[in-house]
Amino acid sequence: MAHQSGIRVSAELSAAFVDALGSNSVRALKISIVNDSLEKSDTVAIQGTLDEDFALIPQLLEASEPCYLLVRLDEEAHGKWLIGTYVPDSAKVRAKMLYASSKAALTKSLGESYFVDDIFGTTREEFSPAGYRQHRRHVESSAPLTEREEEMQRIRQMESSAAETPTMDTRRQHVSGATVAMNEELRLALGEYIRGSTNFVLVAWDPATECFILDRKAWLDSPAELMRAVAQDSPCYAFYWYEGSTSLFVYSCPSVSNVRQRMVYSSFKYGFLVTVKQMGVNVHVKMEVDSIDELSAAAIAEEIQAKAAEEAPRAAPATQAKFKRPAPPGRPRTNPTLN
Repeated sequence: MAHQSGIRVSAELSAAFVDALGSNSVRALKISIVNDSLEKSDTVAIQGTLDEDFALIPQLLEASEPCYLLVRLDEEAHGKWLIGTYVPDSAKVRAKMLYASSKAALTKSLGESYFVDDIFGTTREEFSPAGYRQHRRHVESSAPLTEREEEMQRIRQMESSAAETPTMDTRRQHVSGATVAMNEELRLALGEYIRGSTNFVLVAWDPATECFILDRKAWLDSPAELMRAVAQDSPCYAFYWYEGSTSLFVYSCPSVSNVRQRMVYSSFKYGFLVTVKQMGVNVHVKMEVDSIDELSAAAIAEEIQAKAAEEAPRAAPATQAKFKRPAPPGRPRTNPTLN
């Protein structure tokens, strides 16, 4: 995902964790992101053995709301803890991105040395006593990983890479290290997009080569065609020249796509945008959508108008001539609506 989200641990959560460390009464803490802050949202008291108390954890989890879980693994003060990341498939894309990119901030703020194990799961069952026992068997076994285990391992690796990517405060010093790989065909297509000889470029991730590739390029005659041009069942990035003057970047992440696909695109989005910017691709408006229905002509126009209104206080004086992108070869000139 890319980069750390800027979400911070609240003073109340820090105090609650310190209290839990020093006592032998707390088995688990549920943590949620509320108003851009990591907050304690529920607690499980120690009532029996670890296995018995683990049975209480699934009832803390909601069908569509991600959360973190901190679980005490022994009864000693300042003992060993497990961190769990629960991200249900039905959660919103923005929520998934926030939780995937905020775990590093959580563990660093509370103290990484306390966390000796971690689980990533998308269902309540994965955080049940049976789910935890299965997790431990997998960790301790040298048997080949299943397809799902490989998927979860990949997600954990992406979370680790997110922790190494610059935060909002340090991006300017580290921008060059955040670039991503793309094939030559995509680079050439983006060059055409910069020059205006094509107004639509669709980008896909190739797991075989582990780089971004060109899915297709085209000339769309109207914004309404964008809905049909973007994939309906898998994530993608897309660039589109809206009315020949506004460069639109779309990150589409359909809820029907699998976890691994969604994590790949959300993890690399920042680095991808850094890379294309270094190539000369300007992006005026960014859109993130869960469904192609959100890419209707009306929705795009509304997004661009909102951006224009946001930029209005910084607009150039009326006497200053505005830059107009020349019309592509063989195409009629359009009236720019937004720089």
